[in-house]
Amino acid sequence: MKKVPFVLVFVVLLLSSFKKADNCALSYNGIYAFKLDEEHSAVLRFYQDGTVLASTSVNDYMDVFSWFHKENKDMVLTGKYKIKKCEIKFEVKGSTGSQSYEGTISGGSLDLKLTDAASKKSVNRIYTFYAL
Repeated sequence: MKKVPFVLVFVVLLLSSFKKADNCALSYNGIYAFKLDEEHSAVLRFYQDGTVLASTSVNDYMDVFSWFHKENKDMVLTGKYKIKKCEIKFEVKGSTGSQSYEGTISGGSLDLKLTDAASKKSVNRIYTFYAL
């Protein structure tokens, strides 16, 4: 009788770890955006090969999809990301400077601390995913 509760607890823990792992996955078929003001957003795009793009754009996300891709890397900040469990880190660089990001992945959002390399100023942002 005592084995049943132990087995039940083990199964519940095992299933919850799978759910958490699914909750920590990036989505690649769209962008993550943080609304800066009424007209502009900060946007991030991730690729399965480890590439990340960062930029700012108008809030019409359908317009963003037309130009925000690797082929236009001269127009955006680019870098490589690393994921360990639910944590993500990356640095992006481009003609306008460089920024480092670190934070967590949770469902359809990224809770990130962004640090500007030149000013050393940091801000916290929660980016929301928008599918293509």
